[in-house]
Amino acid sequence: MIKDKRVKHFVILTSLFAVLSCKGNAQKLQVTAIYTEPKRVIKEISEAGVAHAYTTHKEITERLDPKVFMLSKNAETLKFRIQGNISSDGHTINQVRKIRFEKGEQNGNTITLRYYTEVKRIPGKESANVRGYNYTKDEVYRIPADVKIIKIELYEEHINDLSDTKPKLTAQQIFNFFAKI
Repeated sequence: MIKDKRVKHFVILTSLFAVLSCKGNAQKLQVTAIYTEPKRVIKEISEAGVAHAYTTHKEITERLDPKVFMLSKNAETLKFRIQGNISSDGHTINQVRKIRFEKGEQNGNTITLRYYTEVKRIPGKESANVRGYNYTKDEVYRIPADVKIIKIELYEEHINDLSDTKPKLTAQQIFNFFAKI
């Protein structure tokens, strides 16, 4: 009887650790701030002959271009990265909440995958040295046997902005696997 309980507990614990390790390998959304630094500028007004000094902000963090690119591919899976940026400054704080996947339609040997970057506007004031956020997420897609062309579309969707109701296409990429390398 004791031996059976130990075995049962061992199986439960082993299953629990297996589930937890799978969650650790999940692809995470990475969001980093786009920082600026103040820059003092002096501009001379020629009509008045007076120099006017003011402060601007220069971005010191590279802003990632919105795009989708392949990391690796084998017979069953396609690994790719989604990247982009959003603006967030002044009295408007925008945060990347998540990237939502919606499988599109399959027409013959072509499939369309749609990813929506959910941007949430929150009340408050952004730091003077932050101009927005870069985001990246690695994805793995299991390729069906009959699919040879994969079209990936990336949209930006403002989820709590009533004036912006339609998602905006920010990037798209087509992977054609007809040709064997």
